[in-house]
Amino acid sequence: MYRIAQEEGRVGHVEDNLRAQIVLGLKKGYGGVVQEKEEALTFLTDSYKESLKAGGNYIPFVITDAVVTYAFRGDEGPVAEHEPSLVLTADKSPLYGDESDEEWQILVEEYAVALATRFDQYRVYVSYTRAERKIFQRS
Repeated sequence: MYRIAQEEGRVGHVEDNLRAQIVLGLKKGYGGVVQEKEEALTFLTDSYKESLKAGGNYIPFVITDAVVTYAFRGDEGPVAEHEPSLVLTADKSPLYGDESDEEWQILVEEYAVALATRFDQYRVYVSYTRAERKIFQRS
């Protein structure tokens, strides 16, 4: 049997919860080599460990494979390309952390910038939405 999770007086249900999505291309710059998904996963999990060692928090992401399509004006005319990418999605947890929405967004954006820096991206995109969140736990 599963019920809405509860932990330390917190309830795992929020009707208006913050969700973030980061879109990260895996090609270095516009013309570079494609980096592997595993590199991004290792980068994230290593950063989680470092954050916990320092007494900080981390954000668990659901990561899906995607393809980004784009175009730009090149020296010899329009260029249209595509590249493998990752979409990292996270919901602010009602069970863990005491961050305000603004503090949580700052942490998300720190991840986005760290990923963009590590994977040599010209841009990284972050979107925020609101969603109902329910966390079920075995009872």
